[in-house]
Amino acid sequence: MSEEMKNDLQVNAASKEEQETSSQMQASSDPYAAISLPENSLLNQPQLAAFKQAAAALKLPAQVLEKWLSHEEERLQSWQQEQALQRQEQLAGWAAQTQEEFGPHWQEEVSKAVRAADAFGGPQLRQLLEETGLGNHPVIVRTFHAVAQCISEDVTPGGVPHTTTDKTFTQALYGKN
Repeated sequence: MSEEMKNDLQVNAASKEEQETSSQMQASSDPYAAISLPENSLLNQPQLAAFKQAAAALKLPAQVLEKWLSHEEERLQSWQQEQALQRQEQLAGWAAQTQEEFGPHWQEEVSKAVRAADAFGGPQLRQLLEETGLGNHPVIVRTFHAVAQCISEDVTPGGVPHTTTDKTFTQALYGKN
């Protein structure tokens, strides 16, 4: 081997050692570097960084931070489950109120409201009402039911309903005597 090649190999080996030493120093300066979030975690990366900063400020060991993060994850999962349960109860309550309001023929009345919502709002409104659960809210059903009634009776809101008896030309001009 030539002297130049030996020098190059020594320089390369020295730079690799420096890089390894540098990465070891960085790892030792950040005791929380190995801590990461599990898949499907409710915490995000900025929150993890905030926890790591707080742990560093309090000079907590990495094991304590891991327990802290585990506890926080459990708390968030519990809260999410409670929220989902409350939402289900709320939707069930709205459906019960709607059934109670429209009585024994509630299905027919609700189907009229659904047809009116489809006619005026289209599929986007229907999708929104189904995704949010607001389609079961008594106020929404009542509103679209009223719209359906106005359409089916051919009456303007607050107007006089159409009479079913035919008038003669004289009655129309002079009224009924």
